[in-house]
Amino acid sequence: MSGASLLVLAAMIAAPAYAQETPPAEPAPAEQPAAEPETDAATQGEQDIVVTGIRSSLQGALNAKRNSAQVLDAISAEDIGKFPDKNIGEALQRVTGVQLTRSDGEGSGVTIRGADPSLNRVEINGTSALSTTVGGGRDVDFRDLPSEFVNRLEVVKSATADMTEGGVGGTVRVITRRPFDNGGDPFLAGSAQVIYADIGDHMDPKFALIGSDTFADGTIGVLLSGTYENRNVESHQARTTGWKQDMDPRTPGVQGFDLDDNGMLDFFPDIPRYVMNRLETQRYALNGILEWRPSDDFKAYYEGNYTRSKQSVTSQFLQTGTTGGIVDTENSITGPDDTVSYLVYRNDPSQTVPNQLGVAYRNILGDITRTTFNSAIGAEWTTGKLTLTPKISYAKAKAYNNEINATASVLGMDSLIVDYRNEQQSPQIILPNDPTTTNGVNRLTVQRRPRYDQQEEYMGKLDAEYKPDGGFFTSFKAGGQWRRLTVDSKLFNTTTTLDGFSNPAVQSRIDEALGYSDIGNTAFFHTGNLGFDDGYQRWLNINEGVANFVGIPDPFGNQTFTDTWEVREQNIAGYAQASFEIDLGSVPLTGVVGARVVNTKTDTSGFLSAGGVVSPVAFDGEVTEFLPSINLKAELLPNKLFARATATEVMARPLPQQLAPRFTLDVVGLSGSRGNPELEPFRARQYDLGLEYYINRTSFASVTYFRKEIGSFIQNTTEPYTDPTTNVVYNITFPTNGTQKVTINGVEAGLQVAFDFLEVPVLKNMGVLANYTYSKDSGYEGRDVFTGAALPFQGLSRNSYNISAYYEDDVISLRGAYNWRSKYLIVAQGRGNNPEFGEAYGQLDASLNITLMPEVSLFLEGVNLLDATRKENANSVYRRTIVETFGRRVYGGIRFKL
Repeated sequence: MSGASLLVLAAMIAAPAYAQETPPAEPAPAEQPAAEPETDAATQGEQDIVVTGIRSSLQGALNAKRNSAQVLDAISAEDIGKFPDKNIGEALQRVTGVQLTRSDGEGSGVTIRGADPSLNRVEINGTSALSTTVGGGRDVDFRDLPSEFVNRLEVVKSATADMTEGGVGGTVRVITRRPFDNGGDPFLAGSAQVIYADIGDHMDPKFALIGSDTFADGTIGVLLSGTYENRNVESHQARTTGWKQDMDPRTPGVQGFDLDDNGMLDFFPDIPRYVMNRLETQRYALNGILEWRPSDDFKAYYEGNYTRSKQSVTSQFLQTGTTGGIVDTENSITGPDDTVSYLVYRNDPSQTVPNQLGVAYRNILGDITRTTFNSAIGAEWTTGKLTLTPKISYAKAKAYNNEINATASVLGMDSLIVDYRNEQQSPQIILPNDPTTTNGVNRLTVQRRPRYDQQEEYMGKLDAEYKPDGGFFTSFKAGGQWRRLTVDSKLFNTTTTLDGFSNPAVQSRIDEALGYSDIGNTAFFHTGNLGFDDGYQRWLNINEGVANFVGIPDPFGNQTFTDTWEVREQNIAGYAQASFEIDLGSVPLTGVVGARVVNTKTDTSGFLSAGGVVSPVAFDGEVTEFLPSINLKAELLPNKLFARATATEVMARPLPQQLAPRFTLDVVGLSGSRGNPELEPFRARQYDLGLEYYINRTSFASVTYFRKEIGSFIQNTTEPYTDPTTNVVYNITFPTNGTQKVTINGVEAGLQVAFDFLEVPVLKNMGVLANYTYSKDSGYEGRDVFTGAALPFQGLSRNSYNISAYYEDDVISLRGAYNWRSKYLIVAQGRGNNPEFGEAYGQLDASLNITLMPEVSLFLEGVNLLDATRKENANSVYRRTIVETFGRRVYGGIRFKL
């Protein structure tokens, strides 16, 4: 359906009804949430019942969903920190159609209806939340957004014209607490808790405090809140960088072996390794709002929030160096899916350094500091039937990654064995020598790679809404918006190598440098969930002092110009929309129809290499999009049964790093990547058709069919590139706009039931929440470059579900929640050009609250209680690339509210 067709459809609905007189409908929500009425017809006769706790939160979310003109799901928080999850992303995974991505065991990003996190828009009170992704992205890291600040979360799946564009999957609205939420009464609440992680055996604190009050006869309100968290996270992994078929490592590109003589080349592992990640993170967050309400017709506000996290990273690797090895074809064994399951390497002494068989102790050390700041000033003024809403906002996000990468190698080993024949198909590395000693280290490479990334956005907008007295149209709305986004990325890089294998004269200096290392119990490696019994439980741990010892040059004097760039976007948008209401017989029909026009000008600058000479370059582009939308809601049974239908066009811009004129090479993997300043945006048409039945004030059932047609799809293309200075051939990956149209069809079903209608004393305090999403793609042309097998749409799980149960009385509140998603494609061409899949994953969380008195409660919460293991593979469970365990976490503490 074209944009013009959407508007014609709206006109056909409106044409016969101009003269009809109907009561005014509720205005369509824009970037502010739908109103939550105190009561409704479904709850009349129950006014003497006061709903609190979990049921109060569920009722608030239910009202937001029912009263919205859009397809929307909401999560409300009645008390500070009373989410069953520990950050905003983990709370969002409970929403139908939302799937969570995790980093180091924490929820970090969300996929909405199969759309990658970078294709979804996130707003904090209507202001853009920017990305702190190292390297320049659009996805928001939810780990640094504390749930304690939140009044309600909304996931909007159908757009209206007054919404800022950018969400192909949907828009996440983070709506924080405000001074007048409590009716203007003074409010003070807080929590103190201890976090225990069973891997690493750490105990860490977290504190939160929020308070608000009103002054000047209740016309001025102030709210201030803050959180602090110190968190130690440890995860252990068994990894394989990639899998290859051209596996004579001495002759890259030459076809490899068919060990089982079945006519198919076998897959061989590339760099099997063990990894221990230790992250100590300090997080601070501050939020403040000042509101002035001198009358019912006018209000003004200033709001700001600031987050800062500093993450001290120690990642230890014990990895094989098989580039110079010879495959022992007599003793190696092929398993299922033409994948070598037992691999024996022999050294080839004719190879030069670093192409010698060996093992490497690698440490990645450093600090990653991320900060975000959002602020806005705005007002709302109603004069007669006209309401004006001006707003100016500013947002900034910064990430600084100060990384040291040190690798100590033992080259010239006679042999080594990698065995995948275990429960998890993860590598078990068998070495001929003791890896818990530094004897034999004969090559040391130290690299420093500091990186700065910054995003900054200025925004100004004005909305005007006119509400006529009666008639078919209940509201007319129009407005304009200006935004300017600037993204900067700078990479610095310097490397020093001490090669004792080729130059024995420097061996003594390597031995001295290894004084900056230790082998002890701090390097304990937990292998219990990685599929085999014996792992190397201690190995070399190099500390950051080694960088200064080897005399590594100042990295800031050696900027990597080919990965230093800037992207600037200017967006000017205007829209018009109308809300209407009509009775179709006995069925009230309400709707919102409109269109948004947005013009985007893009300027990019950076550096490219030609003939070994690096030169500055600049590009510019411009595109204008027309985005129509219509949202319809029919009330089939009064305040009980609703039908919804929507048709909208949406867009999302490419990632800044995709647009940037940049060029990077990986000399180890003989691969690289570059940007493409000529990329066009993602464009999509999406449709919804659904039914919602509201059983009572806290219970409902719903089912929705959705269809998403994504055009101008951005995909990665790989081509060979010959370095003119070395004549080495690299496989370079870069983004292009594909010609195919990807279609996602799916069904969402949700159920929320409180058993308060039962007379059984225990059961009437219980309830369940469940939802299920099925989605399937077609038209995606991505294929496995090795096998030719068709690949699914990136980020899309075909099946996912959530189920929660709770019990709550005057003293005890107990909740358990299980979340599961099926496998999904992470990237079509990842490490080693392999497709990378995330395997099916499920996680059980639970919380217990005990109310000591109305103002004070104790709580105990558990995350990942079943100790789930995260796994990734290269298009076969027998070609595992990651098996990771991050353990259980337990939170215990106290909350108060005055």
